[in-house]
Amino acid sequence: MQLPKIFGHRGAPDVLPENSLDGFAHTIASGADGIELDVLLTSDGVPVVTHNHHLLADTTRDSAGVFLSEEGPAIGALTYEELCAFDVGGIRPGSEYAKKHPQQQDLPGARVPRLSEVLDLVAKADRPVDVLVELKHDPEDAAEPAPEDFVRAAVDVITATGTQDHCLIHAFDWQILSAAKRVAPQFRRSHLSMSREIHASGNLYDGSPWLDGAPADPEAMLRHLADTGATVWSPLFWELTPAHRELARSLGLQVMVWTMRGADAIRKGLLADVDGVITDDPALAVRLRKELSEAGELAS
Repeated sequence: MQLPKIFGHRGAPDVLPENSLDGFAHTIASGADGIELDVLLTSDGVPVVTHNHHLLADTTRDSAGVFLSEEGPAIGALTYEELCAFDVGGIRPGSEYAKKHPQQQDLPGARVPRLSEVLDLVAKADRPVDVLVELKHDPEDAAEPAPEDFVRAAVDVITATGTQDHCLIHAFDWQILSAAKRVAPQFRRSHLSMSREIHASGNLYDGSPWLDGAPADPEAMLRHLADTGATVWSPLFWELTPAHRELARSLGLQVMVWTMRGADAIRKGLLADVDGVITDDPALAVRLRKELSEAGELAS
């Protein structure tokens, strides 16, 4: 069995601002196998790399360098030029986000990057770098772009940068992945999952619109994914059971877990016999993987 791959979750937010060009460059330079990023569309149809549908007050400064007093405008309501007026290179001191990433460096003046800019880094890397391209889409929001349109917008950028062999379409909304199978069947697909019993935002529950008709029962769900030609099942690490991992493997699915934070959790992820680990500190994960491999705890 190969060593588990390491993916930088939104780049390397324990070190540098999430979903920033500097964070992705750091992740690639660290020796990580891949990056995970989030994509939304601006009002003028530009795929940009940012996680939340609205600019976060605790990580966004206005043109005067002042943190927003409340949640900012929706990404989909701004043109790309308008979005670039905001600085997303820092964290409000004392905020909950700051407690989550206390060592993150400040990058004054950082802007939300275009997907094309991040993929240019991948194209120029001196080794293959995989990319989990998470298309952020809410099936319960009528204002969201049609899944096919969203997929086409992302795929056009991926193809233009020549990184199609590196990229997997990754999503919680499985309507996106069904659309990807229809309009871009050459792309690998990665299905994210989290039980609603774990968190209110989970997509795995009976009757969930996020599953696009797939059953919520884990075993039936995994068989459904295999039948649809999925490449990856990406569950929350703390929900993964050995039985479900082995079933996924037997069905030809790769298992990539998220999100490992801190050395202890990263070690647990690396030792869980999975295909990939998504982490907020990819450089630390690379070091730990090397240590575990040299100690004979990880088979290569």
